[in-house]
Amino acid sequence: MQMTKEAKAYQKSAWIIRLVFLLAGLMIAGGGIWYVAVTGIIGRKKWDFVEYGMPPAILAAAGGVILLASIIAYFKMPCFSYKAAPLMRDLKRTKGKYLMILPGLIFVFVFSYMPMYGIILAFKTYKVKSGIMFSAWCGMENFTRFFSRDIAWSVIGNTLFIGVTQLLITFPIPIILALLLNELHNKKFKKTVQSVIYLPHFVSWIIMYSLMFSLFSITGGAVNKLLISMGLNPINLMSNPDSFYGMLYGTSIWKEAGWGTIIYIAAITGVDAELYEAARMDGANRLQQCFYITLPCIAFSITTMLILNVGSVMGANFDQIMNLRTDATATTVAQVIDTYVYDMGVSKEQYDLSTAIGLFQQAVNCILVFGSNFVVKKMSGEGFF
Repeated sequence: MQMTKEAKAYQKSAWIIRLVFLLAGLMIAGGGIWYVAVTGIIGRKKWDFVEYGMPPAILAAAGGVILLASIIAYFKMPCFSYKAAPLMRDLKRTKGKYLMILPGLIFVFVFSYMPMYGIILAFKTYKVKSGIMFSAWCGMENFTRFFSRDIAWSVIGNTLFIGVTQLLITFPIPIILALLLNELHNKKFKKTVQSVIYLPHFVSWIIMYSLMFSLFSITGGAVNKLLISMGLNPINLMSNPDSFYGMLYGTSIWKEAGWGTIIYIAAITGVDAELYEAARMDGANRLQQCFYITLPCIAFSITTMLILNVGSVMGANFDQIMNLRTDATATTVAQVIDTYVYDMGVSKEQYDLSTAIGLFQQAVNCILVFGSNFVVKKMSGEGFF
C-alpha cells in the first residue's frame, strides 16, 4: 500500500521534472544556437560581447543551473524516492565500477567535447589578442573564402578520389585474409602468420616513410642501387606524382590489412560449427561453405565496418599522406583537405579559415555515415544504428 502511494506521488511529480529537464535543455541549446547562429552566421561587424554575447551566455548558464538543480532535487525530494532510491542503492553497491568508468568519461569530456567550443572560429575573424570569445564575427565569410579559391575544388576532388578508391581497394583485403586464416588448421602456423601480418600496424608512418626512402630513394635507395648495378633505369617512386596513388594503396594494405582481420576473425569464431557440419553432409565444398555460411554469418560485422569506413571517405589518412608526400606531390596529388587544413592553420596561421574547412569536412563525413547506414539498412535489413 505504501509503495502504491509512493508510485502515485512519483507519477504526479514526474511530468514536472520532465518539463524542467526539457526547459533546461532548451535553454542550453537555445543559448548556444543564439550565440553561434544568430550572431555568428548572420554576423555582427561591430562585435560587442556585452551586447551580443552576454544574453545567450546567461541563458545557457541559467539552463545549466536549472539542470543541475533538477538532478539534485530528483535524488533529494521525497516524491521521487520511488525511482531515485533504487538508483542510489545501485550506485552505492557498484560504486567501484562507476569510479573506474569516471576517468574515461572525464577524458572524453575534456578532450572530445570541450574542444567543440573552438568550432565557432569558423564564423569569426580570429585575432590572437582578442581570443576566441572576443574575436569579431564574420558570418560565412571563411567558407566563402575557401570555396571561392580555385584550389578548393581540386582539394575536395582529390580527397574524395583517394577516399573512395582506397575504400574500394583496401576494404575487402582484411575480409579475404580473415577467410584464408580461418582455413588454416595448424594452430602454430596460424598464430605465426597472424603475428607477422599484425606487426606492421605498430610501425608508425614516420618509420614507414624511412623504410620507403631507404628502399626507393632515387639517389641512395637499395632497390634503385640494385637496378642501376643491373644496367636498368632507377624507379622514381617517391617523387613521381603518377606513382603516388599506387604507393598510397600499397602501404595501406601492408600496414593495416592484417590488423583489420581481428574483428572478422572474432566474428568467424562465433559461427556455429554445426552449420559447417550440416553443409559438409550436404556435399558443400570449402568455397561453398565460405560463401553460403561464413560470409552471411559475419555480414553484420562487415556492414558495421563498411559504414564506419564510408564515414571517413572525406578524411583521408592524414598521417599517411603527410609523411609520404614530397615537394613534388605536396601541392598536387597529395594535397587533400586534411593537409590543406594543416598548411593553412599551422603553417600560415589562418586558424579561422582552417576551422571552417575542417567543419565542412566533418559535416560531410557525418552525412556519409548516416547516409551509408540508411542505404545498408534498406538493402540488408541490418545497420549500425
